[in-house]
Amino acid sequence: MGRLSDLLGRRRVYLIAGGVFIVGSVMVAAAPNLGLLVFGRVVQAFGAGAMVPVSMALVGDIFPPGSRAAALGFIGAVDTAGWMVGHLYGGVLMRVFDSWRLLFWVNLPIGLAALALTWWALRDVPQHRAPGGFDWVGALLISASLIALNLGLAAGAELGATDFYGERTGPPPYALPLVLLALALLGVFVWWERRTPDPLLDLTLFRDRGAAAACAINALIGVALALAITNVPLFVNTRLLLFDVANPDVLRRAAWETGWILSALTLTMAAAAFLGGVLSGRRGDRPVALVGLALAAAGFGLMSRWQADTGYGPMVAHLVLAGAGLGLVLAPVADAVIRAAPEDRRGTASAIVIALRLVGMTVGVAVLTLWGVQRQDTLRLAGAENPLATSDPARFLMEIAAKVIGETFLFGAAALVVALLIALLLARRK
Repeated sequence: MGRLSDLLGRRRVYLIAGGVFIVGSVMVAAAPNLGLLVFGRVVQAFGAGAMVPVSMALVGDIFPPGSRAAALGFIGAVDTAGWMVGHLYGGVLMRVFDSWRLLFWVNLPIGLAALALTWWALRDVPQHRAPGGFDWVGALLISASLIALNLGLAAGAELGATDFYGERTGPPPYALPLVLLALALLGVFVWWERRTPDPLLDLTLFRDRGAAAACAINALIGVALALAITNVPLFVNTRLLLFDVANPDVLRRAAWETGWILSALTLTMAAAAFLGGVLSGRRGDRPVALVGLALAAAGFGLMSRWQADTGYGPMVAHLVLAGAGLGLVLAPVADAVIRAAPEDRRGTASAIVIALRLVGMTVGVAVLTLWGVQRQDTLRLAGAENPLATSDPARFLMEIAAKVIGETFLFGAAALVVALLIALLLARRK
């Protein structure tokens, strides 16, 4: 969709994507069964997947290079604030109305208003259209590669399956072949892009050292971010369900408290994203990214030390530190990629920024499932002789959960340390 915005114009593709998202939201809200609900979510994602990269490409069209980082920071701030608002209003609506369908019906009036405002705001903006055609072969190859990668890595979620004797059966047999197929398809995609006269992705983008480093950093940020936004709800929900299981209102309470706790990460990220854009425009990509990644790694290191009885106060403080660091990095890495792309390739370059972050998030969730489920079983069996297992089983299980979650946070910290080293390749000054 990023490439289509290069060829057809940003406004047209952005409005189409927004309309697809609204249609998907209505399909989910009205879904009579699980199959149609999942299909509606696919439609939603198809529309939503285009909106952020196209808006980033619009920034590249409208703003001069000196002002672009601050504008990209604002885009990152709004995008991240949406995550925060989503968790909060989701928790509020579930607490007040107890209807998950309402969460999706709300998208209809908000989405229609947003489309009208977007059309009005862009009415006088020149709509550039790049020459050339659309690379359908490349699009099919990279789509197939990403689908195979997601399905293969997500297979770790099926580690909950057991055999006749109650033992874990391990990952399903299709997991590894799908990951290998994804890598093979990626190789064919690169081969095709190097030979086709009008590629979907101009691979010369990666000859720019700063752009290549920014792409790697983006993927590693995605790994850490996925661990944060899955582990925090997991920690809060597990503790509430273990210690307050008799409370009939426990699920609504969990949604409410998870939304507020997680907003410490997302709201701070939103504020820091705008600040990171401003500082990057003045100081350059490298210093801002280094400071941000160092703060984020420190935050994840502290989060890895959460215990079964860790209070919400320390949790919020650690999430604020991690969110501030992650937010600072968003604009510099996006700007480094978009700046290296020619004018008629900005849509594709912006899409690469988002796609790599989402691939990183897929890897992060895979770490949680592939490592976490087996690690939990190992600790539970090893602690069978622990007196706490019989005297206070809820406490015993929560301590195991806290330990496993803490270990996966360490994976996130390690990803951020690697990203910190790669950030040394970014441009020192504009």
